[in-house]
Amino acid sequence: MKWLRLLLFFILALVLTTGLLSLLMATSQKVKRSVTIHAPANLIFDQIKQLSNFSRFSVWGGSDSSIQYQMQGTDATPGARLSWKGAPEISGEGSIEITSLTRPHTVAHTLHFITPQKADASSIFSIIESDKNFTTVTWYFELYTPRPKNIFNLFYSLDKQMGKDFETGLEALKTYAESLHAASLKPAP
Repeated sequence: MKWLRLLLFFILALVLTTGLLSLLMATSQKVKRSVTIHAPANLIFDQIKQLSNFSRFSVWGGSDSSIQYQMQGTDATPGARLSWKGAPEISGEGSIEITSLTRPHTVAHTLHFITPQKADASSIFSIIESDKNFTTVTWYFELYTPRPKNIFNLFYSLDKQMGKDFETGLEALKTYAESLHAASLKPAP
């Protein structure tokens, strides 16, 4: 009987500790990465606002040869949605939707992940032109982890696990935008 009482107290302490930690922990995790691109803000904005271009700098879609995309709505306008389905261990299944566009400064999205795990997130690209030749693009990403799932934030750092993927994506955007900019500067034959 004594061991049953100890087990009950242990379970009660575990539930109370978990509940308290869940109340104190943040309900989201964030990643923020930046890159400076040798191209004007308008050119970069025009590339980022198109969901059909997202696979050009998305690390996850680029490494999944089985991925399939489906566009809903008019690309490059608020409400446009790009759904994807690919290998569960690489890109999974989900959708990204444009929530707002402010030329040439911001592109905001909401993301809904279905597999490998259901989750919601938001993504904002901030575009700041320092002069006509250089623009800094900052990619903010926030993954929501509602209570009580937020307790797993103690054991998992989105920034540490996925930050490199965001850096790689921004570098791909940089390469692509700079090649477009260089091509636009070449005189017509």
